[in-house]
Amino acid sequence: MAAQVRRISGFVVLPPECPRTTARIVVEVRDVTYLDAAAPLVAEVVTTGVAIGPGVRWPFTVDAPAGTGLGLACHVDLAGDGVLVAGDLVSVQAVPVPAQGAVSDMSIPVRTV
Repeated sequence: MAAQVRRISGFVVLPPECPRTTARIVVEVRDVTYLDAAAPLVAEVVTTGVAIGPGVRWPFTVDAPAGTGLGLACHVDLAGDGVLVAGDLVSVQAVPVPAQGAVSDMSIPVRTV
């Protein structure tokens, strides 16, 4: 039997000190139920060439499995190479996803590394 999939949407919220440039943005859905291991990736959306700047709210949509214990994470990759380096922006707080149904208006604040 196929796993149920639902749509999660919302915004990556960039801080006031964010540079005006283009970036690669990765929004991840992770299974955060593991206490003694890294949270496995269950879904992601990667977008390149995104125009970013101070205070921008960048919209995202990702399809993910239904289930409990899911959380969102984000990496705004200024170099676009997939490597986290000083100057990139990342989510630094837990962003839990409701367990069932389509979810909209999620907010992922990011901060400069």
